[in-house]
Amino acid sequence: MISTADLAAYTPLTVNFARRELAARYKRSLLGWSWSIINPLATVAIYTLVFGVMFRAAPPPTANGRGEYFSLYMFNGLIVWSFFTAVLNGSMGWMGSVSEMRKKVYFPAETAIFGGTIAVGVQSALEMLVLLVIMVSLLNVGATFLFFPLVLIMAGLFGLGLGLVVAILNTLYRDVSYLIGIVLQLTFFLVPIVYTPEILPDEAYGLPIKTILKFHPMEPFIAAGHEAAYFQQVPTLAQVAAMTFWTAGSLTFGLWYFRRRSMRISEEL
Repeated sequence: MISTADLAAYTPLTVNFARRELAARYKRSLLGWSWSIINPLATVAIYTLVFGVMFRAAPPPTANGRGEYFSLYMFNGLIVWSFFTAVLNGSMGWMGSVSEMRKKVYFPAETAIFGGTIAVGVQSALEMLVLLVIMVSLLNVGATFLFFPLVLIMAGLFGLGLGLVVAILNTLYRDVSYLIGIVLQLTFFLVPIVYTPEILPDEAYGLPIKTILKFHPMEPFIAAGHEAAYFQQVPTLAQVAAMTFWTAGSLTFGLWYFRRRSMRISEEL
C-alpha cells in the first residue's frame, strides 16, 4: 500500500496528467480555450431566456435587491453541482485511460484521478470567474464571494472521495458507470438548483419532504454556494459542518478503499 509521503513524490506525474487532460479538452478546436468562457456565458443566456422570459420564474430576493435573476441563481448552483459530478464521473474514465500505461511501468493509479480533478477544477474556476464578472456588473457582489471558492473546492473533494471508490468498482463491474449516471440524474432534482427551497411543501404523501431533502449530501454545498455568491451571506455553521463531514468522510474512506484494492487494479483493467 502506497503511503501519503510516497504519493507526494509523484506530484510531477499528477501535474502531467492534469496538463494532458487540459490539452485534450479542446484539441483540434478553432476557438480552443475560448469555449471555457463561451459555454458558461451561453448557459446563462439560455437559462435567462427559458426561465426568465418563457417561464417567468420568480428569482429569490438578494440582500441588496440587485442581480435578482433566476438564471444566475441556477448558474450559481450548477457550477458547484457540475464540478462534483464531473469529478465523480471522470474518475472512472481517468482510471481507464492509464490502463495500458500501468502495464508497462508502475505508478500510483490515483495520480491520474488527481490530475483529472485538477483539470476539471480549472474549468470550474473559469465558470466561477464568469459568475463573478456578471455579479460585479450587476452590483451584486461582496466579500462573502470569497467563501464560494472554498465551497467549490470542498464539493470537488467530496466528488473525488466518491470517485476513488466508483473507479475501483467500475473496473470490476462496468455497469457502475451507467448506474452512477442514472443516480446523478435522479438526485439532481433533490437539491435546490432549478427551484428554490421555499416552493417545497413541508409534507407530501405523508412524508416530511423538506426534512428528507436536507439529508441529500450535496444540499449543504449548493446552499452554501448560493449564500456566498447570490445572497451575499456567510454560509451557516450547520452548512460548513455538513460539508466538512461529507468531504472528510468521503476522502478518508475513498483513499482507504482505493489503496486497499490498488494492487489488483492493473489485473482488472
